[in-house]
Amino acid sequence: RILFGVAALAAPGATGQLLAGDGGAAPDAQAFLRGLGGREIGLGLGLLVTIRAKRPVMPWLAAALLADSSDIAGIVGAWRHMDPSKRRLGLVTAGGAAATGAILLATAPRDSFPA
Repeated sequence: RILFGVAALAAPGATGQLLAGDGGAAPDAQAFLRGLGGREIGLGLGLLVTIRAKRPVMPWLAAALLADSSDIAGIVGAWRHMDPSKRRLGLVTAGGAAATGAILLATAPRDSFPA
C-alpha cells in the first residue's frame, strides 16, 4: 500500500497511464492520483505505527477496506468508459486489497479492536 502510494504521489502520470490508459496521464487525473497516493501512504503508515505501538488495528483496517471498496465503486461507475484491460487491473488490485482487508478484519484477534 505504501509503495503504491509513493508511486502515485511521485509519478502520477505513469501510475495513471498504467491504471487507466492515456487519460490517466492527464494533468487533472494526476491531481487525483497524488491525493490517492497520499491516502495510501497515510493508511499504510497509520497501520504500521499502530501495529508497532501494539494498539488496536481495527480502525485502520476498516478505513483501508472502505477506501478499497470505494475504489471498486469508482471502477464500476466508469466501467463502460474504461479499456477492458484497465478494468481487470483495477478490479484485481482494488478487489484483492479489499478482500485482504476483509479477511484481516474477520480474523483479527479480539484484542485488535478498541475497548
